[in-house]
Parts: sequence; structure tokens; C-alpha cells
Amino acid sequence: MSPEITVFGSINMDLVVYSAIEPQKGETVIGTSFETFQGGKGANQAVAISRLGVPVSLVGKVGNDVFGNELLDILRKEAIDVSGVQESSEDSGTAFITVFEETSQNQIIVISGANAFVKSDQVTKQTLASSKILIAQLETPSGETEKLFKRSKEFDCYRILNTAPVHNLSNSLMNESDLLIMNETELATLSGDSLSRQFTSQGLNKSLEKIPLTNKQSVIVTLGSQGVYVYENKTGTLISGLDVATVDTTGSGDCFVGALATQYLVHGNLVDAAYFANKAAALSVTKKGASASMPSLEEVVNLI
Repeated sequence: MSPEITVFGSINMDLVVYSAIEPQKGETVIGTSFETFQGGKGANQAVAISRLGVPVSLVGKVGNDVFGNELLDILRKEAIDVSGVQESSEDSGTAFITVFEETSQNQIIVISGANAFVKSDQVTKQTLASSKILIAQLETPSGETEKLFKRSKEFDCYRILNTAPVHNLSNSLMNESDLLIMNETELATLSGDSLSRQFTSQGLNKSLEKIPLTNKQSVIVTLGSQGVYVYENKTGTLISGLDVATVDTTGSGDCFVGALATQYLVHGNLVDAAYFANKAAALSVTKKGASASMPSLEEVVNLI
């Protein structure tokens, strides 16, 4: 039986530098360490889903190069269906990431490479027919995602769009999405409001009301250590953040998206799914790396 969750998105090799401090412009500092990890929002989300015990298909592109071969090997070892991943003559996507250990925050520059050539027709009718949930982000061509979301209507897929990076988001693609998952920075960009660090239900509602949404659409705003806001049927639920020892926040948003999809698939309740995903994302920041930090189902269930 084909997986009931399909992820359409990016696959990168993450090149990660860890530094005790953040350098000023023009300043050189000595880093702590360097590591490589499998990354890319699409791949990260697929790994999160698979590690939580739910079969998942990943559709995307990698280069016909050393990174591409390594990325496919890693994904197969994660028990992900990669039959929809194609090889490209372009280089594999890469992400250059600096993690500042003092704050556990990061800076990321992504080189799209093969991800810029992902096509919606890589997702077959058979895949759409078996998929109850379809997930996409904006590290692959947004026009192809919009085509895919339109095609998936006749198959009654629940379409989740992770609005990152937000500058590629069109109103037409937004309209084709059933659920939008964004962070506080993306909310500020879409609403035109200033970025706030103190979040209230009233303030979040005001910002969300400035985004053109239909009554059938839902939004989840991830708020980092402050938690998650679920906006459904014009009503909001604020879920508090969890107190954990943060090591590396890279991929925590992707962990949230994947974990939420697994629970929504089973229960169909967005608030309950967000509670679960909030726990999974909190666990992910306690480890280094993006995909490498994704927790197991047992770890999430046992987190008090």
C-alpha cells in the first residue's frame, strides 16, 4: 500500500558551522566545529514523519553528484519512499548554516541547485490517489506547487503549505492551501505588521485577519520557545512552549510540520495535532542537525 502522506519539496546537503559567538560584519572568528547533515525542508519533514512511524513518500530532485548519492542513501535508510525523487544534471541543493552556540540560533543561506527544477508531474495520479495529506514548502518552484495543489483537489488531499521562504508565496497558491503553517517572521511579512516578541491571542488574531483567508482555511503560527498558535474557524488556541535545553534550532519548524501531519492523519483534530507537534519540535532543538534531530514516537510520547 502506498503511503498516505506525500511531501513535495527540497532536498539539501547541510554544511553546518558551529560558533561560540556571532561575528560582526567584517569580523573573523574561530569556529567550534563543522558537520554535514541531510537537510532541505521537504526531506526534513519526510524524516520527521517516518521516524514517528508513519509511511511517507518524498518527491523532489537531487543532483547526479556525490551529495545526491549520499542524500538518497540517507533517505532510504530512514525508510522513506524516494521513488518520486529524480536525479538532475544540476548540482544537489546545499544549505550553508551557522549555528551560534551562545543563543542556539542560526543563519542559513540556501543554494537551490536541483531543487529549482522539481516538477509537479513527478507526483503521479497513483500517489495522489493514495495520499490523504500533501505537504509542500517554498524551497521548490511555487508555481509547480500550485499546479500540484490544484491537481490534488479531485483526490480530496488535505493540502498543507509551509510558507517558507515566504517571499515566493503568491495569493493564488495560498488560496489552494487548506492549512498554512508559518513562523512569526513569516506572519509579520504576510500581514504587514511589525515583528513582535510578545504574543497574545488578540494580537495574533489582528495580524491573521489581514491575510486573505477563506472560512475553510486554517493557519498555525509557530512562535519558537513561546509555543504555537492554532487559528481555525476564525478562533485561536495558544499552546505554550516547553522548557528544554536548546542546542540547535535548525529544522525544528520542519519537525513541527511533519509531526503535525502524522497526528492529523490519525485523529483529524488540528489542536490536538499541534500539541503533539509542539512536543516533537521541542525535542528536536535538544540535538544537533536538522533531519538528524528528529525524535522517535517513543521520545515524544514520553516527554512530560
